[in-house]
Amino acid sequence: MSLQILKYYKDESKVSVLVETLEDLWALERIIFPGDLVKTKTVRKYKASETDVGELKDVVIEVKVEKVELDRSASRLRVLGRITYGKPLEYVSLNSHHTLNIASGDKVEITKAKWEDYILDLLYKEAKESRRPKLGIVLVDDEKAFYAKILGYGIEFGSEVYNNLSKNMSQKEYAELQTKFFNKVIEVINNMDVSTVILAGPGFTKNDIKSYIDNVPTSSKLNKNILIMDTSNTEKSGVYELIKSDSVKKLMENELIKSEFELMEKFLKGLSLGYSKYGTKNVEEALDNYEAGEIIVNDSKLDDNDIKKLLAKAESYGVKIDIINSLDEVGQQLQAFGDIASIKD
Repeated sequence: MSLQILKYYKDESKVSVLVETLEDLWALERIIFPGDLVKTKTVRKYKASETDVGELKDVVIEVKVEKVELDRSASRLRVLGRITYGKPLEYVSLNSHHTLNIASGDKVEITKAKWEDYILDLLYKEAKESRRPKLGIVLVDDEKAFYAKILGYGIEFGSEVYNNLSKNMSQKEYAELQTKFFNKVIEVINNMDVSTVILAGPGFTKNDIKSYIDNVPTSSKLNKNILIMDTSNTEKSGVYELIKSDSVKKLMENELIKSEFELMEKFLKGLSLGYSKYGTKNVEEALDNYEAGEIIVNDSKLDDNDIKKLLAKAESYGVKIDIINSLDEVGQQLQAFGDIASIKD
């Protein structure tokens, strides 16, 4: 399931969405800013008197946003602000602070002074991307396994699983520990909510695990499409190495992260030729000189006033705006260039 955009009330500058996954919460975190109005069902403690211990009441509350924070461990989006609307009104104290804890299954209304086209486009893109099949990656060698998932919005890295082999072991002990390690890797693969998993790494351990999966009866229930590929290491850089490879590019043909890598490559190529610009001032000059065919900007800066003015100008000029995930490698690269850059057609 995925983020559902229930309705866009253009005249009221309001969007109604239904949240279904952690990815949806992450998408909302990107587009909810201080000053926005957010409404949803929530729970609030009501006291009939000062001496009353109070009881929890189900209410509908709208807050004027002051702070937004995604709690990944609890799968909650916390939206703090002052209450501007509440129902039933007797359980609500208008203008008091309240934190909305938005989770899977919640219907949320977001009202802005104006829904900029690039923000609305981002929301629709997130809803579309979250429907796409996801890809799992498990990197293995004879010492450890490291896993990651390619999601609609980027990469989610997992933890490491170690193989405690020693040269001083007997052949029996070695075989037992190797089997234990293989089973741990299989458990990781089995727990991935994806249909396709790339099993990769240097050496032959990946092939041994694939052979074990194919031949051991207890592994026959592993309902995944497993692909074997090579990487030079079993670190994060190995994951990025895979993503940039032609084989994985074909698998990720429509994935958001692939397009972000391509945009960065296009920007860097233009930079070497003197066509690309970066930083707020230089990008604005490129716009004014009609030298910006496309703008890339980190999502972490979408609420920056200077960036908002610049993007509004870009929209008025008909320049395409691409929002980059600031948490991934491309976003971190863009941060070094002032979080915003222009690419000449």
